[in-house]
Amino acid sequence: MRVLIAGGGTGGHFYPALAMMEELAKTDPGVSLGFVGTKRGIEARILPSYPWVRFFPVLVRGLDRSSKLRAAASLLLLLVGMIQTLLVFVRFRPQIVIGVGGYASFPAVALGALLGKVLPIRTMVHEQNAVAGLVNRVLGRMVDKVLLTYPQSRRDFPKAKHVVVTGNPIREEFLAARRTPAAYRAFGLRPGLRTVLVFGGSLGSSQLIDEVLRAKASIAETDDLQVLLVTGKAANAERIREELRAAGAKNVRVVPYIKKMGEAFALADLVVARAGATTLAEITSCGKPSILVPWEGAADDHQRANALALESEQACTIADSNVIVQRGLVTIIRETIRNDLVLAQLAENSRRLGMRQARALILGEIRATMRGAGV
Repeated sequence: MRVLIAGGGTGGHFYPALAMMEELAKTDPGVSLGFVGTKRGIEARILPSYPWVRFFPVLVRGLDRSSKLRAAASLLLLLVGMIQTLLVFVRFRPQIVIGVGGYASFPAVALGALLGKVLPIRTMVHEQNAVAGLVNRVLGRMVDKVLLTYPQSRRDFPKAKHVVVTGNPIREEFLAARRTPAAYRAFGLRPGLRTVLVFGGSLGSSQLIDEVLRAKASIAETDDLQVLLVTGKAANAERIREELRAAGAKNVRVVPYIKKMGEAFALADLVVARAGATTLAEITSCGKPSILVPWEGAADDHQRANALALESEQACTIADSNVIVQRGLVTIIRETIRNDLVLAQLAENSRRLGMRQARALILGEIRATMRGAGV
């Protein structure tokens, strides 16, 4: 079976694709896997570590409507991307094409749907968010199957041929990681202290960093708490470390990026993060209590919709900008992590919502679609 997955750009789109590819490779050693993305996306940094996935970078970007000239340039790049993708199809000869969202997924999935009218090629899209992205909404009318994380997303695909709720797949490392002395040592953390993991997704979050720095003196005085702060590669991690050291906040560990994020989750007693769909899948599959700070710049405010889906099940606490201004994020963190009853309730409800079987469900849908094509 030859499977081509397209999309990426950010971790929210790419990591579910990586989880799918890991599951396919584990269960079918003979599968051929390809990924269509861009040289600017996170996929270009991560995929070299996965030599069993063929990476096909194409030139494509989102439609820029700020001026006619920019819009024309975007459309020209899309045409170039379609031609490049056609060459990928000639070289790789995919039997199924799966889009995981983002503008980079459009050429491959659209071309797969078009060629699928005359060739045995099947197409699918996977939507991670509660509010579907524009590209997936457009492609949803064309593909053979739409896979959803949240049941309420069905409303965004009224003309889809076939819709299935599978959940959002996460990498095996999150399910396998355990809280061990070696993991504490790897992050420079102390066993026995309550651990708070703070991160802003693959791109980082200046708001979360600023909130930790704003309360650095208070954190330094909290001797039963330690913070693992992931800044993202765009931030100056050394400057942040120096500011925390000057305030005596020795209980904050600062790292720009964590390769083994599953281990960090295993150590966390509380996760403080943005509300991207992949982050929430990781939180719920690991059964972690969380404080979610939705990014207000997300398209269609989809991060708030994601967070509200968890909050409605009492599986998280939402701290939006108004709440943070009134109370301070670190104050909310301290109140939450010191309340064992609240922590336990959030963890239990989070675990109940987690779809740890998402990888297997998606694999089942891929195989069922391929059987329908006679492959």
